[in-house]
Amino acid sequence: MLTHSTTILLRSTAVSRLSALPRFALIVLVLATLFVQCQEAPPEASRLVYVGAENAVARRPSTGCAFRFAIANTYNRLDNDTQREAIRAGLGVWQRLSANVGFLELVDRPELTVRFADPSVVQAQAVSVPIGLVRGSALTVSALRQESNGAYAILLSNAYDWTPNALTKAVAYQAGVFLGMTSSSETGSLMSPLFVGQAVTSSKTDSLAINKLYTTSCKDLTSVSFLPCSLKVNNLITKTIKLDKQGTIAIKASGTMVVGEWVGNSGPEGKLGEGLFEFSLAEYSIIPSMFHAALMYKVDNEPDWQYWSAKRTFQTNGRQYIEVTFHVNDNILTDNSGAYDVVIDYQ
Repeated sequence: MLTHSTTILLRSTAVSRLSALPRFALIVLVLATLFVQCQEAPPEASRLVYVGAENAVARRPSTGCAFRFAIANTYNRLDNDTQREAIRAGLGVWQRLSANVGFLELVDRPELTVRFADPSVVQAQAVSVPIGLVRGSALTVSALRQESNGAYAILLSNAYDWTPNALTKAVAYQAGVFLGMTSSSETGSLMSPLFVGQAVTSSKTDSLAINKLYTTSCKDLTSVSFLPCSLKVNNLITKTIKLDKQGTIAIKASGTMVVGEWVGNSGPEGKLGEGLFEFSLAEYSIIPSMFHAALMYKVDNEPDWQYWSAKRTFQTNGRQYIEVTFHVNDNILTDNSGAYDVVIDYQ
C-alpha cells in the first residue's frame, strides 16, 4: 500500500523525468494530449450548404429582358407570405442592380417557375468541400432545370430547413444562372454557390456583369402587357402586347354598358335602334354602318375599325409586339356608365 509520502515521491519523479525530456519532445507530448482530449466530443455539424453547383452552366434564355415567373407551391415550415416575399426578393435583387432586366409575376405561361421538390430531384450529385483538414460532402439545396416545354424551373429541396435568408440566397443564385451569370468564388457575391448563413448582398462584380449582359432599356418592364390581358373598355384605350409565341389571338368580350339615358343597356355586340331610335342611333355612332355602342378595335394602327362581333380573332404573323386599340362606337360617351370586360389571349 502506497503512503502519502510515497505518492508525492512518485509524482516528483514523473515531473523530473518530463523536465529531463528535450523541449521538442515535451511540446509534441503536450499537443498529442490536447488532440486526444479534443476528439472526445464530436465536432458540431457544419452550416455549410451549396445553393447550386460550382460549375453551373450560365443560360441566357432569350434576347428578352422581362421574364414571367410563377411560384408553383409552398414550403410547409414557413408561413406563405414570408416564403413568397423571400422568393420575390431573390428575383428582385437583379432588377435593383440593373434597370434593364427584371421579373414579372404572371401565372399564365411563366418562363421561370419556382418549385419546392424532393431532394432526390434537386441534388444530382454531392459537392466535395473542405471540412477541417479533410474533404467531405456538402448538401446541395437548389438547382435550375429546363422543363419539357422549354421553360425553366428553380427547384428547392423541401427537406432543407429553409429560412427567409436562405430562400432569397438560393433563388438569387439560380436566377442569376438563368439570366446568364456565371458562378463566383467571392463569398460576398450573389453568384457564390456557397451559403453559410451570410446576408444576401451583391458585389461590384455582380453589378458589372449583369449590366454587361443587359445593356438596353427594357420597355417590357413598364409599358408592355403580356397575354392573357384583361381590361375594361368604355372609351378609347390602347395596349402594347409582347408575344411569347406565334399563332391566333382571340378577343373575348362580355358585360354591359348603360348607353345614355334613352338607349339603355348594350352588350359588346352593340345596339340596333328600335322604335323612335330605329334610324336615329347611326348619327350618334362613330361608324354609322356599325351597331351603336359596339366594341370595335384596330391592330397596329390599321386604318379601319374592326367590328368585334364580326371579327373576334386575328393572326400574329411573325410579330413580336402588337398594339391593340379598343373603342366604343359612340361619339357621345359622357352620359354612359359601366364598361365591357375584354380578355385578349391566344386561341
